[in-house]
Amino acid sequence: MAKLVQLAAILAVLFALSVTSMSLLESLEWKIIFFPTAPIESTPADFGAKYEDVYFPTDDGEQLNGWFVPGPATESGNPKLTMLWFHGNGGNLSHRTDGVVWLAHRLNVNVFIFDYRGYGRSTGRPTEAGVYQDSRAALAYLITRDDVSRERILFLGRSLGTAIAVELAAALPEDAGAAGLILVSPLASTKDMARVHNRFNPLRFLVPDRFNSLSRISHIRSPLLIIHSDRDEMIPLGQARRLYDAAAEPKSFYLWSGAGHNDIIGPGQEGLWNSIENFLNSLPELAG
Repeated sequence: MAKLVQLAAILAVLFALSVTSMSLLESLEWKIIFFPTAPIESTPADFGAKYEDVYFPTDDGEQLNGWFVPGPATESGNPKLTMLWFHGNGGNLSHRTDGVVWLAHRLNVNVFIFDYRGYGRSTGRPTEAGVYQDSRAALAYLITRDDVSRERILFLGRSLGTAIAVELAAALPEDAGAAGLILVSPLASTKDMARVHNRFNPLRFLVPDRFNSLSRISHIRSPLLIIHSDRDEMIPLGQARRLYDAAAEPKSFYLWSGAGHNDIIGPGQEGLWNSIENFLNSLPELAG
């Protein structure tokens, strides 16, 4: 009987340590993965572009903020394509203002960028499960707009946002998937990144396997374009190569030579622009 009591006490201690460790990991997830800021530093209007500042709810009661930037009107009417932008883990949507405006006007597409929970003016606190919910709320909002065609919504992810875009694209039914998927500077998973950056650190095995695009990307049937730089100082090129190899056709890869991780998609990058334009022109949803 005494041994049973002793064993129960040991199990209770182990359980308590396990719960404490899980709580610590959850806390670390927020501190080492997400770096949100609140102040909005610029808007598309500062770059001479029209936009709508919108708020929309999530299923679990948060309020998210986003910008809808329409592409330039043409003789044939409104732009045929809408890009849903999933930004990276730092700052907020205002740190991507120039890139959003460049994409909308250079490519003549609508661009919708939004802040995850806890970023900018969006309520809540970011977690992996939470930002996945946010992605669904953003797509649900876009579908309600009269000036957006459900069949012509393309996902654009950058850095950590690539994992959010991949998760959403993989979860959608095949007959309601994204028109296309563009991943800029993608990671395979947080655990995979830890192996690369902390090869000789024994604690790398404690890094949780989060944002695992490598396990999901083969399930996506939408046309795929991966863009990655050979000078990316944060996410090595090999991460993108692994995703590309695991992805199904149709797929293409553009090597963004000489760019850093946080370089913007802007003027003077004709090779990059041509790769995106060729990809968009290849999409079946744009025919006719």
